[in-house]
Formats: sequence, structure tokens, C-alpha cells
Amino acid sequence: MARLVLTAPMAAVATPELVSRLARALALFPELGDEPVTVGVTASRRLDGLAYPSERLIRLNPYRRKQVPYFTIGHELTHLVQPPGLPLIPSGEVQCDIWTLARDPLFLDEKPCYLEMNCDGRKWRSHAHAVRELCRRAIEVRRSNRRYIVWLRKQLSAYFSRPAPAQPTLFDMMPPEIGGAESDRQPLPGRA
Repeated sequence: MARLVLTAPMAAVATPELVSRLARALALFPELGDEPVTVGVTASRRLDGLAYPSERLIRLNPYRRKQVPYFTIGHELTHLVQPPGLPLIPSGEVQCDIWTLARDPLFLDEKPCYLEMNCDGRKWRSHAHAVRELCRRAIEVRRSNRRYIVWLRKQLSAYFSRPAPAQPTLFDMMPPEIGGAESDRQPLPGRA
């Protein structure tokens, strides 16, 4: 497993929780081998993270949120296995989001940045596993179709366009003995 090395500025601000998150995420990247991966602090407080694949360096912003999300860590580590680092997956930000989500459920704690979908951040958790499965399928589709991102976008659009399942009302769930005799109950207006 790759060894984690913190720059001096990151070591000064990294909480034990962040170091634990980094180690846990890094363990999911066996292809990085035994060489060290360096983690520093972003120069801009507006950025969540940056990656420098040829230097095996990622930079994270520990100031923007209460905790750096696993997704951000995973996304930046995924850049290290893209060209010009290790050319194991296609380069690009959308590709990075796809491979990060597909890698492990650990990285589902935050909505991806570059993979477009009709889902706001508040609803992400209820859709994360379905989106992850579509990303996994897209990687399979890529074996025979290099337009796998187009395929994935269509699948995501169809997924988020489907009607929400109808929620039963209290009256739908009420046993007959509570609502009175079956013959005494009248249908609600607008319902047959």
C-alpha cells in the first residue's frame, strides 16, 4: 500500500479524523503501489482539491467544511491513476467522477462535481447507490462503446426523470376495523 506523507502545512492542520480518512481512502488504491503519496493544502481556499499526478501529490482544502468528504479525497486520488500519472483510466474530470463513484461505496458521501445529473446535494444520499451502479455499468459499456459517457448521461437522465413512487396515504394504510365497517367507508373525493 502507498505510504501517506503530509506536507508541513497539512500536518499542521490535519485532524486525526482527516488522517484516518486519507489512510482509509488510500487503501482502496492498490494500483498506486508502495511509493508515497503526498497530501498538501490547497493554495486557494475556494478549491476543494487539486491533483498533480506526475508528482503523486494531492492538495485538499481542510478549511471549507467541517470535514473533507471521502468523495473529494477519492476524486483527487483517482487523478493519480489517470495520465500523466498512471495511465490506468481515461483522463478527464467526468471520467474521474465516474471511476471514483464506481470504486467503492465509501466515496458516496458527497455528490460528484463534474458528472451532471438532476439531483441536488440534499437528495444525493437517496440516489447515490443507484448512480454508483450506473457508473459501474458505464465502465463495462466502455469495453465495447467508447461513447460510454453519452450512454451514462442518458441513463442518468432517465433515472432522474422517472416519476417518484406514490406514497400511500394514511387512509390507504388504515385497517378496515379502524375506519369502520367496510360498507360504511366512503371513497375520498377524487379517488375511486
